[in-house]
Amino acid sequence: MDHARCALLAAIVLLLASLGASAGDFATLNFIGFSKDGRYLAFEEHGTHDGSGFPYSDFYFLDVVKNSFAAAPVRVRIENEAATERQARNRARIKATPLLRKFRIAERNTGQMVVSRLLTDVAVNNFLSADPDKTQTVNFAEIIGSMYRLGDYDLILKPTEIRNKDCDYSDRPIYKLQLSLKEKEQNKSITLQNDNALPSSRACPIHYAIQYVYLYENNIAVFLNTYHIGFEGPDMRYMAVTGKFK
Repeated sequence: MDHARCALLAAIVLLLASLGASAGDFATLNFIGFSKDGRYLAFEEHGTHDGSGFPYSDFYFLDVVKNSFAAAPVRVRIENEAATERQARNRARIKATPLLRKFRIAERNTGQMVVSRLLTDVAVNNFLSADPDKTQTVNFAEIIGSMYRLGDYDLILKPTEIRNKDCDYSDRPIYKLQLSLKEKEQNKSITLQNDNALPSSRACPIHYAIQYVYLYENNIAVFLNTYHIGFEGPDMRYMAVTGKFK
């Protein structure tokens, strides 16, 4: 390889490294599962904080019917840049194990995934969208075969701009959300989530997107991407909305 090509390769590597260093913190989702009776679910999100470089792992426990926390989240952050996400995840798992047992969470009992819209699907996960208040609709069925389909549902996410004094630092609008499910065959709708105010646990969201939808017996779990202003760019965390869908 000649000197010119070596120099070009080195420049590309440096550019990619600098881009990575200035990126926001996008968490990774680990859906652990439902309890066997479907009453509870648990999930983990993990990553490395932008700015500090500290790895973290957070476990969440939800009451599916109430669409609320069943227990306080278990959070681990290792304040050492040399630490790894694996170390943070192992520590969080140890701390979360008593609650996983208490709520009888069954590992990998995630039910049926009926919607998957990955972060790489820019059409639905464009957090720099010029229309962050645009209503998002996902249409899905429970089962589809060559000559048979069970169910026809619209999942509708409607963001609404809201003022929050804790978010005055943001140079972008902040949004609350409404998430509803419409059963199209019988024209019935249920509201899964309807924010009256912005919960402090959600920080200052500038955009939402539907990523995954799971069905387990008569229960639904919707995992949303929530985007926030971060230290070095937008950060993304996960939010689960749950309930009975029939």
